Amino acid sequence: MTSTPLRLALFFLVPLVPLASSCVPDADRHERGIEAYLRIVEAEDSRPESGRALDLLLTTASEGDVFQRASAVRALGRLENPAVSPTIRESLSDPAPRVRLEAAHALAQAFQNADGSPAVAPLRARLEIEPDPEVKGELARSIGRLRLSDEASTDRLELLLDATRDGGEDAAYPALVGALLGLEALVRSSDAGRDAGSDGRLARRMMELSAYTGDNYLGVESVRVRALSLSILGQAELMTTEIVQRALRDAAPAVPAVAIRYLEQIPAMARPETLRRAVTSESLQGVIEAFRYLAAAPRTETTCRYLLSAARVTPPGSPRPVPEPIRVLAIDGLSVPCPDLELQRTFLRQVVETLNDDPVRWQPAAHALLALARIDAPQATLHLPEHAVHGNPFVRAYAARTATVLRDRGLLRALLEDESDNVRTAAVEGLFSLEGHDADDALIAQLVRDDPQLLMTVARLLAGTPREAEAAGRLMDAFDRISAARRETWRDARAALVERLTELGSSALSERMMPYLADYDEQIADAAGGALRRWNGRPYTPTPLALPRQPLPSAEEMRAMDGARIVLHMQGGGRIEIALMPYLSTTNSYRFWRLARAGYFDGLTFHRWAPNFVIQGGSPGANEYQGDGPYTRDEVGRVPHWRGTVGISTRGHDTGDGQIFINLMDNPRLDHTYTIVGAVVDGMDAVDQVLEGAVIERAEVVPAG
Repeated sequence: MTSTPLRLALFFLVPLVPLASSCVPDADRHERGIEAYLRIVEAEDSRPESGRALDLLLTTASEGDVFQRASAVRALGRLENPAVSPTIRESLSDPAPRVRLEAAHALAQAFQNADGSPAVAPLRARLEIEPDPEVKGELARSIGRLRLSDEASTDRLELLLDATRDGGEDAAYPALVGALLGLEALVRSSDAGRDAGSDGRLARRMMELSAYTGDNYLGVESVRVRALSLSILGQAELMTTEIVQRALRDAAPAVPAVAIRYLEQIPAMARPETLRRAVTSESLQGVIEAFRYLAAAPRTETTCRYLLSAARVTPPGSPRPVPEPIRVLAIDGLSVPCPDLELQRTFLRQVVETLNDDPVRWQPAAHALLALARIDAPQATLHLPEHAVHGNPFVRAYAARTATVLRDRGLLRALLEDESDNVRTAAVEGLFSLEGHDADDALIAQLVRDDPQLLMTVARLLAGTPREAEAAGRLMDAFDRISAARRETWRDARAALVERLTELGSSALSERMMPYLADYDEQIADAAGGALRRWNGRPYTPTPLALPRQPLPSAEEMRAMDGARIVLHMQGGGRIEIALMPYLSTTNSYRFWRLARAGYFDGLTFHRWAPNFVIQGGSPGANEYQGDGPYTRDEVGRVPHWRGTVGISTRGHDTGDGQIFINLMDNPRLDHTYTIVGAVVDGMDAVDQVLEGAVIERAEVVPAG
């Protein structure tokens, strides 16, 4: 059998994640070592505040072998409890760089939700003497992301700028990129961090690094340095015309995209020429940013010419078709009237008429109908019926949004009977926007459904309804029904129902609400106590009974996951190959692997497309609020959310729901909050073409070879 690190090395050769980014056993580690690691994971997953599990982590952080110490220190940081910081601080002096790496990250993570002042001094002291470039980078990154008062941020800025150098030269890449990630976090989160560049040092240093070449100008490391430097300049409001225009000449796709994101910061007179160069860039991400800018810009002849050209399958004079993501963005931009309104109307009508039964390429026609409704209601009305009965529920949901713009109450009420709860949700939202509480009969009728997003929407809209008693009875029925499923990931829907019940209900419902004081979800038990207190005027004590934690993988399953790939075969062609990181995020990687093996993802969709941010999918309900039943804990780590990394969707701390997202750009703002389970190692071209509603035909698990 191939050894663990050898199989993992196949993944680390891909320049998405640095070699030491995952905590992996040594080559000679036998099965007992994996079992010891799983005991650490089990203790971490229990989120201990005291007792044997916490003692195990504290002891192992000091006395285990290198792999065990590093794993235990990381686990202590994930508890996000400052009380364990003394042990983590001691690990900053561990003889093993791997342990010091985890300690640098873990100390900041322990203060994730608290004032980070106590962590500054030990991190800074270690940075001053640390010989290892990778550890130095992690120390600087942690210093930059701590939550401190604004007064302390100026000093941190100088410290991090110093960390970008080693003597008179640029620091080695691991130290340099860590310092830049720290600067990015500081500038993004702190007014003082943005203002501290007033003496020009931040601007000068970032301008230098925005031209960084390193050992390989187009290598992933050099590109990241340039892109991060530009992002820092933009967030500090220090972008200039010269910098943007230089970035547009960069052959790496990410660099122009970051610069164009801050086009508003350059003088107005320089924007037209800069924009012209941006929309003709070879960078898909750069062109997407340009059209995001155009979609929000005033409608001039030039703006509309760009939008109309990009919205065509093949623009005039070009031999190449327009990528679908850019087409859809441009079509959305045509929802605002242009100077030549007749040309705009004619074009949108032509796109609307392209709707057919193609399950893959429906987006241009559906988006065009919604745009047409805003500039030519009569023509949109003619085409709406065809869209409202289309076989694809995403198309019908757009029809509901179009009917809202057209104020077609009859069609909206008809769509309330649609087989898709997402279509019903769009229709409910639209009907209420037109009729207010006159639509409450239609809203209350939807409470027989089980889709969490639909129930949340109805519960929200029923606030203040005059039909209190009727609504409260139906809300209670829905709450009882979905609670019986005992799905942790339905918390949001259940919480919305209890909130509305608290407002509309009365003591007549007390007997039905009382059992929920012992609910499996602590938040719902507290909410039930609040409802009873309001109805009856006296306190109630919640006594929640948590569900058992989900089982962890066995040692055999850990070996099977290590080096495995999950391949998403997309409808219409294209494959996305994801390498797992089971030693970075064991419980979440295990669920992803297990669900993929069971065929769970087959036929599901990427329901969310956020251009140049993420695509998200894997929901049985094709929406944000329906996922696999149990929650998984967050397993944040040192791997940044670089382009191509695969994360787990959450709706708050420790609420992993089995949905995945793929980063379309480097997204450091997601670091330290969202769990990464893998990275795309083949198929980013397919990822870039994914739009909302793209179907995962099947997920294949490919064992390590």
